[in-house]
Amino acid sequence: MTLTFTVGGCRGSMCVSGNHYRRYGGNTTCYFVEVEPGHYLVIDAGTGLRNLQDEVRQRPGPKRFTVLLTHYHWDHIQGLPTFGAVYDPSTRVDIYGPPCEGKTPNDALGDVMKPPWWPVPVDKAVGVNIHILEETMKVGPVRVSHMHVSHPQTTVAYKLEADKTIVIATDHESGDHPEIDRALVEFASGADILFHDAQYTPDEHSSSKKGWGHSDWEQAAKMAAAAGVGRLIITSHDPDRSDDEVDVLRAEARRLFTPVDAAYEGMTLPL
Repeated sequence: MTLTFTVGGCRGSMCVSGNHYRRYGGNTTCYFVEVEPGHYLVIDAGTGLRNLQDEVRQRPGPKRFTVLLTHYHWDHIQGLPTFGAVYDPSTRVDIYGPPCEGKTPNDALGDVMKPPWWPVPVDKAVGVNIHILEETMKVGPVRVSHMHVSHPQTTVAYKLEADKTIVIATDHESGDHPEIDRALVEFASGADILFHDAQYTPDEHSSSKKGWGHSDWEQAAKMAAAAGVGRLIITSHDPDRSDDEVDVLRAEARRLFTPVDAAYEGMTLPL
């Protein structure tokens, strides 16, 4: 089957709504691809996970979801508690994530998916199995690998390899740790597509956002050029950034690296 990689959400930090966010969308980070009939590989479970739920609701038969989390900040997990599949005993949901500051993925999710923050604790989500992230994985025909990036608490970037190679570094602060930047350049080297954090402008980043775990468009473009990727897609759009302002960031990035686009909800790419 032909694999289609879909952007379910690409907003950073928190979800937003309104006329200023119609083109790029207001849901937080989630990417997904149907790797086998009824089996979906999901990267991050922000509020964009609802877009996948809307898609699969229309399809009969049992489903399977392999969910890979980059980290456990709110904007990357808030879609899980309302994702119907986790309460469906006929559906299997395998969640993988990195250990974080002495906590297993089960600990990290269990700390927040429980009363009084949510009425159903994670261990009562009958469809869910939680695992520590493996070094490399095969999900259907897709080979998955990861590396640690620069973002508060433990965070990883993913590489998906099938007919195409897509690297997802949705939350990464370039320039904070040069050795991590060099490793990411090597990790993404020659990839067809690099999704890279570009939440800030260079002025914002240098004046008040240093150390917050996000990059600016200039850093993203330089990383793409250094890695020799086929196409850069900037993502993790700031919740205060309107569609028109994201257009400006994309145009600025194209001055340094021509094949640049900005992620938007519903964007599809071959994998």
